Amino acid sequence: MIRVYKQKEVPASLQKENCNKYDDQDVQEVLYDDQLSKCYLCEQDAGKSTQIEHLRPKAEGYFPELKYKWTNLFLACPYCNGRKPNSFMLLDPLLHNIEDVIEQRLISGTKKLEFKSDLSGKEVEDTIDLLEKLHNGKNGLRDRKAKAFYSDVELVVSAFLRLLNNYKENPTEENKELVNNSLKINKEFLGLKYWMIIDYGFANDFEDEIVWHKQ
Repeated sequence: MIRVYKQKEVPASLQKENCNKYDDQDVQEVLYDDQLSKCYLCEQDAGKSTQIEHLRPKAEGYFPELKYKWTNLFLACPYCNGRKPNSFMLLDPLLHNIEDVIEQRLISGTKKLEFKSDLSGKEVEDTIDLLEKLHNGKNGLRDRKAKAFYSDVELVVSAFLRLLNNYKENPTEENKELVNNSLKINKEFLGLKYWMIIDYGFANDFEDEIVWHKQ
Protein backbone atom coordinates (compact mmCIF):
# COMPACT_ATOMS: atom_id res chain seq x y z
CA MET A 1 0.00 0.00 0.00
CA ILE A 2 1.41 3.39 -1.00
CA ARG A 3 0.32 6.99 -1.35
CA VAL A 4 -2.42 7.52 -3.94
CA TYR A 5 -2.85 10.28 -6.47
CA LYS A 6 -6.26 11.78 -7.19
CA GLN A 7 -7.02 14.72 -9.42
CA LYS A 8 -8.51 17.66 -7.52
CA GLU A 9 -11.30 18.40 -9.98
CA VAL A 10 -14.47 16.72 -8.74
CA PRO A 11 -16.31 14.65 -11.38
CA ALA A 12 -19.45 16.35 -12.67
CA SER A 13 -21.87 13.71 -11.38
CA LEU A 14 -20.74 14.35 -7.79
CA GLN A 15 -21.36 18.09 -8.16
CA LYS A 16 -25.07 17.72 -8.93
CA GLU A 17 -27.32 19.48 -6.46
CA ASN A 18 -29.20 16.28 -5.62
CA CYS A 19 -26.37 13.83 -6.12
CA ASN A 20 -27.57 10.32 -5.36
CA LYS A 21 -24.93 8.16 -7.03
CA TYR A 22 -21.28 7.90 -6.06
CA ASP A 23 -20.23 5.43 -8.76
CA ASP A 24 -21.45 7.08 -11.94
CA GLN A 25 -19.48 6.49 -15.12
CA ASP A 26 -17.37 9.64 -14.87
CA VAL A 27 -16.31 8.78 -11.30
CA GLN A 28 -15.30 5.29 -12.38
CA GLU A 29 -13.32 6.56 -15.34
CA VAL A 30 -11.38 9.18 -13.38
CA LEU A 31 -10.55 6.78 -10.55
CA TYR A 32 -9.55 4.11 -13.04
CA ASP A 33 -7.19 6.55 -14.76
CA ASP A 34 -5.83 8.10 -11.54
CA GLN A 35 -5.12 4.74 -9.91
CA LEU A 36 -4.11 3.02 -13.17
CA SER A 37 -6.75 0.35 -12.51
CA LYS A 38 -4.96 -0.67 -9.31
CA CYS A 39 -6.68 -1.36 -5.99
CA TYR A 40 -5.56 1.28 -3.49
CA LEU A 41 -5.27 -1.30 -0.70
CA CYS A 42 -3.47 -4.29 -2.18
CA GLU A 43 -1.97 -2.51 -5.22
CA GLN A 44 -3.01 -5.35 -7.50
CA ASP A 45 -4.41 -4.60 -10.93
CA ALA A 46 -8.14 -4.99 -10.43
CA GLY A 47 -8.86 -5.08 -14.17
CA LYS A 48 -12.57 -5.14 -14.96
CA SER A 49 -13.55 -6.17 -11.44
CA THR A 50 -13.02 -2.75 -9.88
CA GLN A 51 -15.39 -1.35 -7.27
CA ILE A 52 -15.80 2.09 -5.72
CA GLU A 53 -14.77 1.89 -2.09
CA HIS A 54 -15.32 4.41 0.71
CA LEU A 55 -12.24 5.14 2.83
CA ARG A 56 -14.53 6.22 5.65
CA PRO A 57 -17.55 3.87 5.69
CA LYS A 58 -20.80 5.33 4.36
CA ALA A 59 -23.01 3.18 6.59
CA GLU A 60 -25.34 4.77 9.14
CA GLY A 61 -23.55 5.23 12.41
CA TYR A 62 -20.28 5.97 10.65
CA PHE A 63 -19.86 8.65 7.94
CA PRO A 64 -22.99 8.75 5.75
CA GLU A 65 -22.25 12.43 5.05
CA LEU A 66 -19.14 11.32 3.11
CA LYS A 67 -21.01 8.95 0.82
CA TYR A 68 -20.61 11.27 -2.21
CA LYS A 69 -17.41 13.01 -1.12
CA TRP A 70 -14.80 12.84 -3.89
CA THR A 71 -11.84 12.58 -1.50
CA ASN A 72 -13.49 9.60 0.23
CA LEU A 73 -13.84 7.48 -2.92
CA PHE A 74 -11.20 5.02 -4.11
CA LEU A 75 -10.86 2.21 -6.58
CA ALA A 76 -10.67 -1.21 -4.93
CA CYS A 77 -10.77 -4.84 -5.93
CA PRO A 78 -13.65 -7.05 -4.70
CA TYR A 79 -11.26 -9.04 -2.51
CA CYS A 80 -10.14 -6.01 -0.48
CA ASN A 81 -13.48 -4.22 -0.53
CA GLY A 82 -15.20 -7.28 0.88
CA ARG A 83 -12.73 -7.69 3.72
CA LYS A 84 -12.47 -4.14 5.03
CA PRO A 85 -14.65 -3.79 8.16
CA ASN A 86 -16.66 -0.62 8.67
CA SER A 87 -15.03 -0.17 12.06
CA PHE A 88 -11.56 0.29 10.52
CA MET A 89 -10.36 3.90 10.26
CA LEU A 90 -7.48 3.71 7.79
CA LEU A 91 -4.69 6.17 7.06
CA ASP A 92 -5.79 8.45 4.25
CA PRO A 93 -3.56 7.56 1.26
CA LEU A 94 -4.10 11.04 -0.17
CA LEU A 95 -2.49 12.60 2.89
CA HIS A 96 0.09 10.06 4.03
CA ASN A 97 3.07 8.36 2.40
CA ILE A 98 1.90 4.93 3.48
CA GLU A 99 5.10 3.27 2.27
CA ASP A 100 7.07 5.43 4.72
CA VAL A 101 4.65 5.12 7.64
CA ILE A 102 4.29 1.33 7.44
CA GLU A 103 7.14 -1.08 6.81
CA GLN A 104 5.97 -3.83 4.45
CA ARG A 105 7.91 -7.07 4.04
CA LEU A 106 7.57 -10.67 2.93
CA ILE A 107 9.49 -12.58 5.61
CA SER A 108 11.68 -15.22 4.00
CA GLY A 109 10.90 -18.81 4.98
CA THR A 110 7.66 -17.99 6.82
CA LYS A 111 5.21 -17.42 3.96
CA LYS A 112 3.98 -14.46 6.00
CA LEU A 113 3.96 -10.74 5.33
CA GLU A 114 4.93 -8.35 8.08
CA PHE A 115 3.59 -4.83 8.54
CA LYS A 116 4.85 -2.58 11.30
CA SER A 117 5.30 1.09 12.13
CA ASP A 118 7.14 3.29 14.61
CA LEU A 119 3.98 5.37 14.85
CA SER A 120 0.86 4.55 16.86
CA GLY A 121 -2.81 5.53 16.82
CA LYS A 122 -6.00 3.95 15.57
CA GLU A 123 -5.47 4.84 11.90
CA VAL A 124 -1.99 3.30 11.80
CA GLU A 125 -3.07 0.25 13.80
CA ASP A 126 -6.22 -0.33 11.72
CA THR A 127 -4.27 0.00 8.47
CA ILE A 128 -1.74 -2.56 9.65
CA ASP A 129 -4.51 -4.87 10.87
CA LEU A 130 -6.25 -4.71 7.50
CA LEU A 131 -3.04 -5.35 5.54
CA GLU A 132 -2.36 -8.33 7.81
CA LYS A 133 -5.87 -9.62 7.19
CA LEU A 134 -5.64 -9.19 3.42
CA HIS A 135 -2.22 -10.80 3.06
CA ASN A 136 -2.06 -13.35 5.88
CA GLY A 137 -5.72 -14.23 6.30
CA LYS A 138 -7.87 -14.15 9.41
CA ASN A 139 -5.86 -15.06 12.50
CA GLY A 140 -3.02 -16.13 10.22
CA LEU A 141 -5.18 -18.65 8.35
CA ARG A 142 -5.68 -18.06 4.63
CA ASP A 143 -8.87 -19.12 2.93
CA ARG A 144 -8.91 -20.00 -0.77
CA LYS A 145 -9.01 -16.37 -1.96
CA ALA A 146 -6.27 -15.31 0.44
CA LYS A 147 -4.06 -18.21 -0.70
CA ALA A 148 -4.50 -17.20 -4.34
CA PHE A 149 -3.70 -13.59 -3.47
CA TYR A 150 -0.60 -14.62 -1.53
CA SER A 151 0.60 -16.67 -4.51
CA ASP A 152 0.37 -13.55 -6.70
CA VAL A 153 2.36 -11.54 -4.16
CA GLU A 154 5.00 -14.24 -3.80
CA LEU A 155 5.51 -14.49 -7.57
CA VAL A 156 5.99 -10.74 -8.00
CA VAL A 157 8.24 -10.38 -4.95
CA SER A 158 10.38 -13.37 -5.99
CA ALA A 159 10.82 -11.96 -9.50
CA PHE A 160 11.79 -8.55 -8.09
CA LEU A 161 14.25 -10.17 -5.69
CA ARG A 162 15.97 -11.83 -8.64
CA LEU A 163 16.29 -8.45 -10.33
CA LEU A 164 17.83 -6.94 -7.21
CA ASN A 165 20.26 -9.83 -6.83
CA ASN A 166 21.28 -9.51 -10.46
CA TYR A 167 21.88 -5.80 -10.00
CA LYS A 168 23.81 -6.40 -6.76
CA GLU A 169 26.11 -8.93 -8.45
CA ASN A 170 26.41 -7.01 -11.70
CA PRO A 171 25.40 -3.32 -11.35
CA THR A 172 25.19 -2.52 -15.05
CA GLU A 173 22.88 0.08 -16.56
CA GLU A 174 20.93 -2.73 -18.20
CA ASN A 175 20.27 -4.48 -14.89
CA LYS A 176 19.43 -1.16 -13.25
CA GLU A 177 16.88 -0.42 -15.96
CA LEU A 178 15.21 -3.78 -15.34
CA VAL A 179 14.75 -2.79 -11.70
CA ASN A 180 13.54 0.68 -12.73
CA ASN A 181 10.88 -0.82 -14.98
CA SER A 182 9.58 -2.93 -12.12
CA LEU A 183 9.21 0.21 -9.97
CA LYS A 184 7.01 2.16 -12.37
CA ILE A 185 3.79 3.44 -10.83
CA ASN A 186 1.60 1.07 -12.86
CA LYS A 187 3.34 -1.98 -11.38
CA GLU A 188 1.94 -4.03 -8.51
CA PHE A 189 3.00 -4.31 -4.85
CA LEU A 190 5.20 -1.22 -4.78
CA GLY A 191 4.98 -0.95 -1.01
CA LEU A 192 6.75 -4.29 -0.66
CA LYS A 193 9.29 -3.41 -3.35
CA TYR A 194 9.97 -0.10 -1.60
CA TRP A 195 11.13 -1.87 1.55
CA MET A 196 13.14 -4.41 -0.42
CA ILE A 197 15.02 -1.50 -2.01
CA ILE A 198 15.67 0.00 1.43
CA ASP A 199 16.67 -3.31 3.03
CA TYR A 200 19.12 -4.02 0.20
CA GLY A 201 20.71 -0.60 0.68
CA PHE A 202 19.73 0.61 -2.80
CA ALA A 203 17.73 3.68 -1.80
CA ASN A 204 20.30 6.01 -3.36
CA ASP A 205 20.51 3.96 -6.56
CA PHE A 206 16.76 4.15 -7.12
CA GLU A 207 15.84 7.36 -5.29
CA ASP A 208 14.12 8.83 -8.36
CA GLU A 209 12.03 5.70 -8.94
CA ILE A 210 10.60 5.24 -5.42
CA VAL A 211 9.07 8.66 -4.84
CA TRP A 212 5.83 7.97 -6.72
CA HIS A 213 3.11 10.33 -5.39
CA LYS A 214 5.07 11.87 -2.53
CA GLN A 215 4.62 15.61 -2.06
